[in-house]
Amino acid sequence: MIKRSIGLVVNVIMLCITAAVFSRLPAEVPTHWNLHGEINGTMAKFPGAFLASTMAIVVWFVLPLLRRIDPRRASYERFDATFYLVVNAVVLILAMIQGLTLAVALGMRVDMTRSMLLGVGLMFIVLGNYMPRLRSNWWMGIRTPWTLESEEVWRRTHRFGGRAFMLAGIITVFATLLPTEAAGTIAFGVIMIAVLLPVVYSYFVWRSERRGAPDA
Repeated sequence: MIKRSIGLVVNVIMLCITAAVFSRLPAEVPTHWNLHGEINGTMAKFPGAFLASTMAIVVWFVLPLLRRIDPRRASYERFDATFYLVVNAVVLILAMIQGLTLAVALGMRVDMTRSMLLGVGLMFIVLGNYMPRLRSNWWMGIRTPWTLESEEVWRRTHRFGGRAFMLAGIITVFATLLPTEAAGTIAFGVIMIAVLLPVVYSYFVWRSERRGAPDA
């Protein structure tokens, strides 16, 4: 999971599978589902069938490019393996979305809500586990005015955020055992909390650090 080539291989597989089944797809393919697992958005099979794979290619190509132009690019050497693990994790979740979308378009019975929640929950667990390893940069992690100003605030916020992400991921995975609408509502709620809490936390850590700093 820490090699960039993994993302490339996954992208190639996604494109090959989509191309192989393209002729069997209906004129419109699903692109969005509601919390009940019902399709509420479609798109013409081209480009709809390639939507997730296109996003995966952009993630795999653009993030390493942004890393090169980051004023803090020297920091990436301290979390190089974690950087590519995050990139590959995002590519894999997009591959899962691509696979599920194609399966539904081909007429297979898929519980899209539960499948997506399971994938997102597992991704949050993985990201939460590795989040404390991220170092200050402009493109990846919890980037607030306060984390970007202080290395200590960055470190403490990402340690806290990692725990929040892991807990949200675990709750989301277990939520798949509940009725579909309840599972979606609970997962959405805990994920939003896990995303927003570290932002608020970073401010209070920064303020505490400022109060403790000696006067100039």
